[in-house]
Amino acid sequence: MNRAEFIPHPAMHPQDLPATGWREVDLPHQWTLDGLEAEVGWYRLSLPLAESERRRWLRLWADYYAEAWLEGEYLGRHEGYFEPWIISLPTAGQTLWLRVAAPKEPFGEVWPRFKRQIKGVFGQHDCRPGSTSPRGQERGTGGLWGGMEVWTSGDVALLGVRALPLRVAGGWRLQVEIECDSARSREAVVALNLTPENFEGEELRAERPIHLPSGRQRVRFYWLLPEMSLWEVWERGFPHLYRLTLQVGDEELSTRLGFRTVTREGDWVCLNERKLFLRGTNIIPTQWLAGYSLAQAEADVRLLKEAHLNAVRVHAHVTHPAFYEVCDREGVLVWQDMPLQWGYALDDAFAQEAVRQAEALTWVLGNHPSIFLWCASNEPTHNRYTTVPMVAAALRGSDPTRLIKEASDFREHTYPGWYWGHLRDFLALPAAPLPSEFGAQALPRAETLRRVLGEAAWPPRWEVWAYHNFQAEQTFRVAGVEMGNSLETFVANSQAYQARLLRFAIENYRRAKGKITGYFQFMFVEPWEGITWAVVEADRTPKAGYYALKEASSPVLLSLVPYREVTEIGQPPLSEVWLINDLERSLRVRVTLRLEGPVNGVLGDLQAHVDAQATHCLFNLMEGYEAPPGEGEWLAQVAQFLRALTPGDYRVVGEVWEDDRLLATSTLDIHYLPPIVPMEGAW
Repeated sequence: MNRAEFIPHPAMHPQDLPATGWREVDLPHQWTLDGLEAEVGWYRLSLPLAESERRRWLRLWADYYAEAWLEGEYLGRHEGYFEPWIISLPTAGQTLWLRVAAPKEPFGEVWPRFKRQIKGVFGQHDCRPGSTSPRGQERGTGGLWGGMEVWTSGDVALLGVRALPLRVAGGWRLQVEIECDSARSREAVVALNLTPENFEGEELRAERPIHLPSGRQRVRFYWLLPEMSLWEVWERGFPHLYRLTLQVGDEELSTRLGFRTVTREGDWVCLNERKLFLRGTNIIPTQWLAGYSLAQAEADVRLLKEAHLNAVRVHAHVTHPAFYEVCDREGVLVWQDMPLQWGYALDDAFAQEAVRQAEALTWVLGNHPSIFLWCASNEPTHNRYTTVPMVAAALRGSDPTRLIKEASDFREHTYPGWYWGHLRDFLALPAAPLPSEFGAQALPRAETLRRVLGEAAWPPRWEVWAYHNFQAEQTFRVAGVEMGNSLETFVANSQAYQARLLRFAIENYRRAKGKITGYFQFMFVEPWEGITWAVVEADRTPKAGYYALKEASSPVLLSLVPYREVTEIGQPPLSEVWLINDLERSLRVRVTLRLEGPVNGVLGDLQAHVDAQATHCLFNLMEGYEAPPGEGEWLAQVAQFLRALTPGDYRVVGEVWEDDRLLATSTLDIHYLPPIVPMEGAW
């Protein structure tokens, strides 16, 4: 169904709706994208009739409460935005009425501390329109965000399937669960077909007898399989995918799946029984799922991979199905949050609904091999030790093949240089061993700000900027970003600070590999035209921070540690040089170091060997001072070169070469001042 008639109206029943005021809209649809500030919307459609002896079905994705009528017959009610609602339609009748409600929750009494709608960042977040202010529920997400589809079936309708691969000695046992509806009690046979989808390989077939009572049900059975080609992250192998097809009589249903194991070894995540250092980010691709597409998902994952990231955290929501599909294809791991953000109601009814939706989450997304972890809540407050453990237990009980994390807690989200302290505090490795949020805001381009904010862009009207998520106190009083005399200067300073912080934090974390087993920077893309922690604008233009994230996240990283960022002529630019290898092979490489600026010159040409998955300090200035006579000639030559510099801005450029292949590049900005006292001697 591609189109429907729509009207925003608070009516509770179709008979109370006006005859006029309706208009046609394309499906999928969210009324905010039409510029409407509404809480209830009605959709009216004419459905095709089924052929004789066929049963009619409707599947729809609505945010957040949905009710349906066919002609005058009430069909039921559904709660929750990410789980499709599947309705058995009567054989007669064509006019379908859908009431979709995403009401603003009462401020103070319910929102923001005791929310009832399980929408995560779509219900409350500091990256929403209005941020965390009382206006934070504006520009909501209500509507048929995933559209709808109508189909027919015979006596047995196949409504869904989940296939979980369980590792056993010598192969796999596939746990297959079918959601189906049988018009009568019967014995049936399920024909199974497993075919490679993105590579050449053997096709496997099997049959399983099942008993189907009358009505809707879920049926589970198992299929013992031999060794299968594994799904892997892009940097370690190929993400092999299979297509599982089930047939009962004339009815057929298929899904994509992959074979892989996810386990823990101490603080490490192990994929296919091998440790993996997680280089990740948080993502909220959009605030309005109806406006997101497969092409956009492909572009986003392309940007992730170009930034050398092997993992992404879908932050406190369930996003568009296309995003998971592309991560499956491209070999990118997904940390999936339950859409619980901060505080919620404390009563039993809410807890029961949260548990129900947690179990639904593992069903809706359970076939995606890219998803390696379910997380029950993001930054829970008063629910941390009441509802959240119940949700985690529901996730654990529903899916034995993935890691379960009870919460991504405040203590794992570390913001030196933004909410507190100084970016140098990353030296203490806060939130070890796996920081799941860190970063700083950065302004988008000046032209973006002028287009979005209009006259409020410059000079800034801070209340308008705050609505668009800008945090003034942190920008000026913690980060110390200078505005300058123009919007362009402000943008450049803001982006430079974000880039500097991200590079500093990530390189510190990666030099401490072992104590640190990965990271998830916050965050990747702007989910709307806001001013957030993202390194990519809403139109997918990278900020300076994107390139810092990309360079610092290279699987082979050359980390240059400054002696001082502002120093005198004659002083060394570097105190340490590190080589970090996330590859599963050892490296024998050549590392070149040069200084570029008013005077150019070579700083070093080093031969290095680093083991697989290891870190190695190639140079330590203090150890260099201790070199025996005859072994430090190159340092003396570099010292002579540094004393001949002229003042100005310089950049250290380091490159890692494996034969004639460039593996990594790293840069470091240094400002040289004239000496206060003329230098004599060597450093």
